Amino acid sequence: MFLRLFIVMLFAACSGKIWGQANNTINSYALEADSLDLLARKYMLKGKQDSAKYLLEKGLDISLLSGNNTIIARCYVDLSSLYLLRGKYNIAQQYIEKAGPYLELTDHYEVKISGMLQRANLYNALDKKDSSIYYYRLAEKYNFEKMPYRNWVVYMALGELFNQTDDNDEAEKYFLKAYNLTARKDNRPDHGYLLTVFINFYMAKNKPGGAGGLIAEYNELMEERKRKKFVDPLHDIIMSVTNGKLEDNVEFMKAVKEDCVKEGQLLHAIIANGYIISYYERKKKFDEAIVFAAEGEQLAGKIGSVQNLFGAKKIKYGLLQKAGRYSEANAVAESLFALKDSMLLIQKREQVYELETKYETEKKQKEIELLTSKNTLRNKEIALLTADKTMASLLLEQQIIQRNALAMENLLMDSIVKSEQAYNLSLNKEKEKETALNAALGRENILKEHELVKEKKLRRMLIGGGALFLLAGGIILFQYKKQKTKNTIIQKQSDDLQVLMKEIHHRVKNNLQVISSLLDLQSMTIADNQASEAVKEGKNRVQSMALIHQNLYSEGNIKGIRTKEYISNLLQSLCDSYNITNDEVKVNTQIDDLNLDVDTMIPVGLVLNELVSNSFKYAFKEGRQGELSIVLKEEAHHLLLKVSDNGTGYPEGMNTKDSKSFGMKMIRAFAQKLKAKLDIYNNNGAVVEMQITKYNLA
Repeated sequence: MFLRLFIVMLFAACSGKIWGQANNTINSYALEADSLDLLARKYMLKGKQDSAKYLLEKGLDISLLSGNNTIIARCYVDLSSLYLLRGKYNIAQQYIEKAGPYLELTDHYEVKISGMLQRANLYNALDKKDSSIYYYRLAEKYNFEKMPYRNWVVYMALGELFNQTDDNDEAEKYFLKAYNLTARKDNRPDHGYLLTVFINFYMAKNKPGGAGGLIAEYNELMEERKRKKFVDPLHDIIMSVTNGKLEDNVEFMKAVKEDCVKEGQLLHAIIANGYIISYYERKKKFDEAIVFAAEGEQLAGKIGSVQNLFGAKKIKYGLLQKAGRYSEANAVAESLFALKDSMLLIQKREQVYELETKYETEKKQKEIELLTSKNTLRNKEIALLTADKTMASLLLEQQIIQRNALAMENLLMDSIVKSEQAYNLSLNKEKEKETALNAALGRENILKEHELVKEKKLRRMLIGGGALFLLAGGIILFQYKKQKTKNTIIQKQSDDLQVLMKEIHHRVKNNLQVISSLLDLQSMTIADNQASEAVKEGKNRVQSMALIHQNLYSEGNIKGIRTKEYISNLLQSLCDSYNITNDEVKVNTQIDDLNLDVDTMIPVGLVLNELVSNSFKYAFKEGRQGELSIVLKEEAHHLLLKVSDNGTGYPEGMNTKDSKSFGMKMIRAFAQKLKAKLDIYNNNGAVVEMQITKYNLA
């Protein structure tokens, strides 16, 4: 209850008029509705819920006439917050659902973040912790984009949520994240809210360790409030809800003091001891208070600070006076006078030291200026010397260039001589080749005479072979005609079988199409959104199998599926089913033109159907544009299927291996059937990879 009350009150206090960021036209209806809403928030801060309800309902009616998306959304969100405070969660949920379309259309930061936090608070109240955490994560992401500092509210709410579930480590982690934000920001009220909640957490869990420093900061803030006479209604609300008066938790303060003494944080121990003294003083137990005042005096003595010791003795003196122990009080008063003289002496010494420091600083500043001028003069002298050295280096470089040119000329002369020697050597080789050619011509003439003799023998053999060829040709012609008759019969049977298989696939496709249409009609008649969505998902799965049978009979390939065409048709079907256009989600594909076996294509198609449907449904919230990438290609020893988007990704901490959703179970089952390695992770969005080892090409 504290979490819901604080978030509502904080945003009621922080939000002002909306016209600075609203894009809609300002009209009289919008101005009137805005004024009523702001007045209702003031009544909510004062606890006048009936008056706030009347103003919000009237403001909502007027805002609907204005057509201003921002003020309509804010009225709905504030009404939802009001009913959440009253414990009427169903009505609160109705109002936040009505606010949804208007929250999508507005770009006003305060209104959008209030809507996200209200959803999170509502789910927390309904004990739907996972959904609550999901919307807190959305709010955290939106704050990172718009106003990162405001995440301290989100972290404080998450800390309280985990505190409710007794997850103390997570609760402390998020309280610490909120503390780190408010401690760095010059916003004392925010830090005060956080310190109050954080200290109350330590008190409720009886964890004094680490509370000493927080109590010291809290004490400093309270002193500052008193000095500046700061009035903050939210602080009073927090204190009343958490029952968090530090002065009444004397046992916890004793534990904090002991922990601080062990850790050597004596100043924090003195502050905690002060709360203990204040408790006993209010209870009129002056003797007990004097005992702890003496302990505070000992702690101040260990620190060695005259100011702290003076303060401790002053507290002890006052308690002794109230207890009627005047002789002891007089002894303490004498030591107080001595300490006051010491403090005055220390102040004078500090003033003298400050003056000496100022003199030394000015003296060193003048010495630095003198050294700077000397360095400037020296740099100019170095620049002149550098210029002389530069001229000498240029002359040296010119000499080196001339030497390199002479060396190149010598190398060129050597290459000309080598070229002439190579030319003479090639002439000698040509003469040797000519001699060898003449010898080869003589051998060729002898070979021609032998060839003539062989040709006569070959002619006789050809005549005999021709007769045998004619005989063999007759036999082959007879066998060919006989085989052709058999092939004609086989081809006719094959054609009939193929026509029959096409007809079977056509009828299967028609039956699946009828089932898909029936499921689509059934989903329109179901009132329950979850059931309707489940039927719609079943319809898409049936449609993915129908497309496979359609490809089998339309392409004339009854054994295999062309992956490129099938996936294109499947994506078009899913886009039509979810009303997705290319302007909303840009689909990028990288598909190898494979011809996969039916037994491989059916599970691959169902997996693709599931992953693409999930991206269309969950990845791109709040109407933002996105990209969907699909890869199916054949690599070494496996088939790679990869589906990725740049959406919100899987919720942090989600265990996909133990997920009980039907879609995830189906994907894991098909991965096991295809003997595929399944990887599911986030990388600027959701990514699913399958390395399929069991697949067949048609």
